[in-house]
This record gives sequence, C-alpha cells and structure tokens, in this order.
Amino acid sequence: MKIKVMLAGLLLVASATSALAAGPYVGAAGGVSIVHDGDIKVTGVGTATAEYDTGYGFNVTAGYNLEPVRVEFEFGYKNADMDKLSGPGGTASISDTEVTVMSYMVNALYDIKTNSSITPYVGAGLGLLNGELKVQGTKEDDNEFGYQLIVGAAYKVDKNLALDLSYHFQGAGSDFSKNDVSIEYNSSNIMAGLRYNF
Repeated sequence: MKIKVMLAGLLLVASATSALAAGPYVGAAGGVSIVHDGDIKVTGVGTATAEYDTGYGFNVTAGYNLEPVRVEFEFGYKNADMDKLSGPGGTASISDTEVTVMSYMVNALYDIKTNSSITPYVGAGLGLLNGELKVQGTKEDDNEFGYQLIVGAAYKVDKNLALDLSYHFQGAGSDFSKNDVSIEYNSSNIMAGLRYNF
C-alpha cells in the first residue's frame, strides 16, 4: 500500500511539470497577420480609413525558462496588402500597396501548469517596431515604440520539444509617420510553431 501511495505521488508530480524544463530555448513560428482597419493621414489633404487583406508573418525567439516565468527576445515580420481606402467622398480600391512591420520585442510570459501535456500561457512584450509603407515600388519607413499582448498554449512532445500555438495583439504606441503621411497600426496575429529547450 505504501509503495502504491508513493508511486501515485510521483506520477502526480511528473504530470504537473510545465511544457518544457527550465533553461534556455529557441523557437520559430509562422501564421496569419490581420492588420486592423486604421487611419491614414496626409497633411494638407485629409484622413481616410485603410482596410487590409489578411497577410502573413513569422516570429523567431530566444529566451530562458525560469519556471513558471519565461523571458525572451523576439524578432517578428508581418506583411499585408492594403485593400481599400474609405473617406468622406466614398471608398476606393487600392492595388500595389502594402504595409510591412518588423518588430524587435522583449517578452515576459507566464506558464500556467496543468496536469496534462498542454501548458497555457499569457504574456506581454515591449520593443521597437519598424513600419514600412510601399506604394507602387516607392518605400517609406518609420520606427515607433511597440507593444503586444500574448495568449497561447504549448503541447509537450518530449522533454525538449513543444508545439506552440499563440495569439499576439500588436500595436504601435504612435502612428508611423514620414513625409507628411501617417499610418495607424494594430494587428492580430495567429502563430503556430515549435519551441526547443536545451
């Protein structure tokens, strides 16, 4: 009976471990990027609301797992085509115009331990966003403070590897602005990838 109790206790402890053990890790993920409708302002002309097609993006990360907190550096790339501009005079379709955002973020994440191979997590990040507007081959870019909120879950494949699915809401603290043109930026990003713990 005593052996049974001891084994049951060990099994409970083992099943409550986080998705990956403490230590350094790297990760990569890709998915869809949905740029939210936002204002575009042209000084001396006016303001219109831009709508975007669903785009794509990827993230690469390197961090350290302190169990249950993780701290990581993240590089991200997001791209979406502009679809329409709507203003007081009506709506116009747009072609050959795209927005690209590269992000350099520091994220802090909290792993929520469960009695399963799935570990949900929540987190937030701060850093630098480089936003680029490309119109018919002509490019302009600007750097702004960026932030993001993160919700996700990792599935433990083995002691080193986890499958990762996450949602990132990313925004710029101020409009990207260059040569009398400013663009509001917020996006929702759904990413799937892998995380490897050393």
